[in-house]
Amino acid sequence: MRDMFSLIEKVVPQVGQELVQRLRIMKTLAQHPERIGRKTLAEEVALSERSLRTLMDSLRSQGLVDVKQSGIRLTPIGLDVLEAMEQALDDHHEFFELAQGVKEKLGLQEVWIVKGDADVDPKVGSRLGRKVAEFLALNLEQGRHVLAMTGGTTLAQVAQEFTPQLGEGRDLVFVPARGGVGGSYDIQANNIGGLMAKQTDGQFVPLFIPENIGEQVSQVLLNNPSIRHAVELSKTANVLLLSVGNANVMAERHDLTADQKRLLKDQDAVGEAFGVFFNQSGQEVLRLPRFGIQFQSLREVPLLITVVGGASKARAVEAYYKLIQHHGVLICDEGIANMVLSGANTPLK
Repeated sequence: MRDMFSLIEKVVPQVGQELVQRLRIMKTLAQHPERIGRKTLAEEVALSERSLRTLMDSLRSQGLVDVKQSGIRLTPIGLDVLEAMEQALDDHHEFFELAQGVKEKLGLQEVWIVKGDADVDPKVGSRLGRKVAEFLALNLEQGRHVLAMTGGTTLAQVAQEFTPQLGEGRDLVFVPARGGVGGSYDIQANNIGGLMAKQTDGQFVPLFIPENIGEQVSQVLLNNPSIRHAVELSKTANVLLLSVGNANVMAERHDLTADQKRLLKDQDAVGEAFGVFFNQSGQEVLRLPRFGIQFQSLREVPLLITVVGGASKARAVEAYYKLIQHHGVLICDEGIANMVLSGANTPLK
């Protein structure tokens, strides 16, 4: 089942914010058994009286609210419509308003949210995977697509949820966006890309090299036709799937030196993405040498999808979007979304 509101937004891009505002007004009115004054209502729904007046005129013309000098109330028709809309906002898209808030705060193209917090609920990874597959099915036209991906636990879980339906009518080619890093085999970009291709009946082009290698070694390896082909193909990707990690966790996975770890601590690094460690202000602290797509090239990727789970990564996610030049799409869990909107500092894991 496709996301109803994302489909609506594709037809009428500005509908999201206005729908949220109208529903907020109607919900507030439903909570008041008596008529409520315009000024009080404006304060409760966090709108200016002028903006409220414009929305109220539309709601009144549709017979959803009754406006008199003594105040405003929801009409019986308005109550029926509200109840029907709330029913439509089931668990398939119960986080519509939350997603709109995160989208506006971080300045993103789109935000999709799944239930739960990956820090405490192991099922969240599967939910994220299904949501990514759903998003791709909705946004990828028929034809050929090159999808590049990084490694990590989150994307390994995402790959498990891809299905042959995603590949129907599409020629999907999967290629790692980087070489291998520390951690188990299951979370390497090569393994993830291979599984995504298998699950969707797509093609897979491997990149069997370590990520952190010197410039001279890189040039030698590029003489290998298969390696050169994989690297060049990854640079043509029209979709890039990546995740954001907490700085201390990723420092261990990248097997950083003691001096590098000290640098991260001294400069208060909070997160890592695509081989770049950064602080809360979105300033680069440390950049690791990479083989494949470079961080500065992310802005050139047509569809950049960042997939993250766990409230403990909220600070890293906020900082990441201060750093990156291409905001793209965020698919995250309820835990991260709530922390981003509340502005609270979560302990880093």
